[in-house]
Amino acid sequence: MSAPLVELIEILARRKAIRLPPGWSSAAPKVAVDAGPEALGEVLAALDWEAPQPLRKRPRAHEFPALIYAPDTGWGLAEQWRDEKEIRVLTSSGIQHVEWIQEIPVYEVPFPKSYAPQPTESSRQIFWSSLLRRKRMLTEATIATVVINIIALLTSLYSMQIYDRVIPRSGFDTLWVLTVGMLFALVIDFVIRNARAHMVDREAAAIDSEVSEHFFSRMQSVRLDSRPPGIGTMAGQLKGLEQIRSMMASTTMFLLADLPFAFLFMAVMWSIGGAVTFVPAILFPLSLGMAFLFSRLIRGDSAKAQVSSNRKNGLLVETLDAAETLKANLGSWHMLASWNRLIDDVHDHEQKVRRWSTLASSLFSLLQQVGYVGIVAWGAYRISQGEMTMGGLIACTILSSRINGPLVASLPNLIVQWSYTRAALDALDNILKLPSDHTADQARLRPEAIAPQLRLENVQFAHAGARFQVEVPNLEIRPGEHIGLIGPVGSGKSSLLRLLAGLYATQRGHVLLDGTDITQIAEDDLRRHVCYVPQDYRLIKGTLRDNLSLGISTPSDSELMTAAQRTGLSELIKQHPKGLDLPIAEGGSGMSGGQKMLVALTRALLLKPCLLLLDEPTASLDHEAEARVLRALLENLPAESTLVLVTHKIQLLSLVGRVLFLNNGRIVLDGPTQGVLEKLRNPGAAS
Repeated sequence: MSAPLVELIEILARRKAIRLPPGWSSAAPKVAVDAGPEALGEVLAALDWEAPQPLRKRPRAHEFPALIYAPDTGWGLAEQWRDEKEIRVLTSSGIQHVEWIQEIPVYEVPFPKSYAPQPTESSRQIFWSSLLRRKRMLTEATIATVVINIIALLTSLYSMQIYDRVIPRSGFDTLWVLTVGMLFALVIDFVIRNARAHMVDREAAAIDSEVSEHFFSRMQSVRLDSRPPGIGTMAGQLKGLEQIRSMMASTTMFLLADLPFAFLFMAVMWSIGGAVTFVPAILFPLSLGMAFLFSRLIRGDSAKAQVSSNRKNGLLVETLDAAETLKANLGSWHMLASWNRLIDDVHDHEQKVRRWSTLASSLFSLLQQVGYVGIVAWGAYRISQGEMTMGGLIACTILSSRINGPLVASLPNLIVQWSYTRAALDALDNILKLPSDHTADQARLRPEAIAPQLRLENVQFAHAGARFQVEVPNLEIRPGEHIGLIGPVGSGKSSLLRLLAGLYATQRGHVLLDGTDITQIAEDDLRRHVCYVPQDYRLIKGTLRDNLSLGISTPSDSELMTAAQRTGLSELIKQHPKGLDLPIAEGGSGMSGGQKMLVALTRALLLKPCLLLLDEPTASLDHEAEARVLRALLENLPAESTLVLVTHKIQLLSLVGRVLFLNNGRIVLDGPTQGVLEKLRNPGAAS
């Protein structure tokens, strides 16, 4: 039986380096695994995609991968030709080989063009692309804005008719007709404004969910060797999403849509009052020019305030994370001084922003009042000359309030909001500029099996500001080898181990796993075969079960308990009333270093990797626990698995048959364990 059809479409998109948005399959019907060939068309129709394109002829190499339906296996993913007659097909039961005949349908899925990977990427493009995918919302909001402005125009015309026709003639029948019509229009205006606000709030939340997922995923994919030193500061940059969403959902954004109607209102004013239109015609562009000037003045301080705020967030995270160290070493006063300096920086820049904002608000309010006085004064003069009516003057003042009213009154707030939003977008761009483990437009290899054979060719790597770099001209690790990695503190052992795990990218040279550059292997496939256990293993908030099954496909309780008994973690499980559902705090707070390491090594047993990389795995364990857990690992690893062990404990080297001695980032000694240890006993052997 095949995998569910929606899941196959997602796998196909991943193989074609097409990024599907979050929730893309929510509208797709639940298709049974044994659904017929017509099911694909039903699914795509429900997604509002184009109909599937059947391949009429024998599929050619460039047309793979594609979806295929075979009566015996159901739906599957056709990967390539196995030979002249059979196609290799991926199904939920594994790889199948389907004999191809003309009657077996093979389909191309027409993914929407908007899902294709973009050649360039910036935070602005990500938000705009998400917004433009909601064309229906934009269209409806535009129509609502047009109706609202037409009703505003009717309000001025209503006033003019009342003053010019109803009052002089006592035409109360006309008054009631006009009033009832105007009240009906105002009710419509009320309904439309609320519907528009609700619609935009809903879509802004959807955009926020979609974009937040993208940035959170992008932040997680930042290469470990390229991560900025301040994790809290990086988290503060991600918080800028809240400011952007606030800007998008703000009612002031609708005022930009009102901008074109200002010219319509001026045209109507000209038809009613003639030359009085020159007053708003002069003040309106003057207000926009001043808004642009103030935005330039505010931009620098708002950006600095944003940076200081992110640094403040970083300091807060660091203080909470290092609370034990700070208390034990009298570091609280130092952190408090740093906090106060950052607070002063934030306040200094924000006060400058508020000062300009207050000045802008007062100035724009003055311009509104000057505009009103100017229209009334000029209008009175024109009325005395019989060039316009009293009703016309009232209508002109109402229209003027729509031109220089809501938009100009909201400009100060809009300027400040946009300044902070721009700074938040720039901060998000900094995250996007960081090197990533993988890119959306890079198709990764998915080998059916990976042999734990490593080869390093002319590898060079160095941390920023390091006094030396890891240099490995040539190194080969064969399947089934158990290797110890030793050397002085800071000699590059952990960096080399991370290079072998594919967590660090080489600055020169290649790390080959089973003959393939490790950076070319799909990450999910790589992590199933390569298990890396760091020296400082951190747990995630959740339960013990969550931490043990992290990245492993739903292991059963019996499997979890069997592995826990082998490592000794079962004692912790038995002692707690919740057992496997024992709650874990952030970072594993409350658990000892040894308990955290037992969790990590138990998970390694469950994963059964072909390549196991351990960085000081027993540093926090007692002698008995150390012997038990290492024996369990060695006895339960597949015979062909490769083990690389970083350690400072000479007694652990009895578990390995080969030792590499590092000094200043270079492999000084490489050979059988006893031979290397004999050379190290001679002080000049490792020089």
